[in-house]
Parts: sequence; C-alpha cells; structure tokens
Amino acid sequence: MSALISIHRLEHPLGVHYACCAAWGACYATKFDLAVVLVVLANFVVTVAANVLNAYADVRNDLATAGKRRVATAVLEIGGHRVLELAIIEMTVALALAAAVSWRAAAGIGLIVLLYLAYNLEPVRLKRRGYAGPAAMGVAVWLLPSVTAYAAAGGHANPAVWLVFTGVTALAVGRGLWWAVPDREGDAAAGSITPAVRYGVRHAVNAATQFTVAGLLLLGGGLWLRFGPLWAIVGVVASGAFLLARRLSTTRLMLRHGFSIAVGGTVVLAAIPLLAQL
Repeated sequence: MSALISIHRLEHPLGVHYACCAAWGACYATKFDLAVVLVVLANFVVTVAANVLNAYADVRNDLATAGKRRVATAVLEIGGHRVLELAIIEMTVALALAAAVSWRAAAGIGLIVLLYLAYNLEPVRLKRRGYAGPAAMGVAVWLLPSVTAYAAAGGHANPAVWLVFTGVTALAVGRGLWWAVPDREGDAAAGSITPAVRYGVRHAVNAATQFTVAGLLLLGGGLWLRFGPLWAIVGVVASGAFLLARRLSTTRLMLRHGFSIAVGGTVVLAAIPLLAQL
C-alpha cells in the first residue's frame, strides 16, 4: 500500500493540492451537481494517474535524486510494467468519467492525457526540453483542469476568470522552475535538460521570478475585477507566500515546507469564490 501511495504522490499535503486543482474551476462557477462532480473526479484521477506515469518514466532520474529515491524504489517494488498498466487504466477511467458528462469534458481530459504523455514519454518527453517542461505542467495541472471544470459547471466566458486561470498557470510555471533547482544534478545525470541544467541556476531563478511576478499580477487583477480589492490581496498574499521557502536546498525540504505553504495558497484560491458569495 505504501508503494502505491508513493507512485501516486498522495502523501500529505499532495492529496489536498490535487483535489483543489481538480475542483477549483468549478468553484469559480459556484455550481456543483452530479455532472460537475464527475468532471472534478476525472480531473483528480487523471492527475494522480499522471504521477504514476511520471514515476514509471522517471525511475532513472529519481534514483539519482536523494529526495525521490523512495518513488523509484516503489516502482521497482511493484514492477515497471505493472506501474505503466496502472497509469493507462486510471487515465482510461478518467476519460470514461468525463465522457459520461459530455464530449467537451472528454476533450478536456483527453488534452490533459496527451500533454502528460508528451511530458513524460519519448520521443517527445517535454520534461527534458527546457522551458517546455514546466510550461506543459502548468497547463496540464492548472489551466486545462480549471477550464474543463469551469465549463462543466456552466461558467461563462469572463475576462476576470481568465486572468485568474492564466495567472495561476504562470505562477505554477514559476514554482516549477524554482523547485527543479534542487533536482539539477539528478536531472543532468539522467539527461533531462531542464532550464536549471541547460542555462544554470541563476538563469532559472531569474526566469522563475519573472513568471511568478507575472502570475501574481494576473491573479490579483482577476480577483480584483471579480471579487474586489480585499479578496485580491488575500489571494495574492496566500499564493505568493511560498516565496518564503524558495531557497530551501533539497527536494525534501521544499516538499515539507515550501509545498505545504503553496497548498495553503491553493486552498485559499479555491475558497475565495465560495466565501465571496456569503
């Protein structure tokens, strides 16, 4: 059981993070019926299935990275082929859940699946292609699930909401760039040319700063237009608080402290549209 938890990356607080990523698009439409719940569940399942696929594809990288050897050990314990089969089954389940709602929901989940496949698998493997890696993850984890759930909940095209969704996606890219820095040696040893490997730590951190600032500005602007200045301040402060832990030196410390702070910001962002209606 512990090996399954490891390959799905469901250790606390990651499960809370995935649940918020899956549902917060629906939160901004403030509607939850059976169809929306099915799409949110599909978002959650495809996200954890992507973690399984990533665990399978990244065994070599994870063995070379101290903070991730536990995941690689779990893959070896279960067996690589079984891990890959599990990822395929779970992605299929996610597509089936979405298809039960509408073809649009299924198309959204299908795009997420394709992006995760391109991120993890050769010959494309966006993870080793510089900025394409964190950009793909930002879109797959944040933008597409948000839009899919928002549309399923009957959300209308709204500039403020698009600013929020785009801002959080840019913020996620910035976080990904920062948190990839401690993995630099393991990625280099495994041949993954991340921005930190290709351009160096300083360049990667500068780019992360630019994405983070842009993300916070877009997010704040969207929240201000939709809910007013008070909620904008709350959302920006909560989302930017992870910067307090940006200089932690290891993956384990980032997960324990930095990611916990980031998850708190994610919870706040999901709660804002619900609390603002009270």
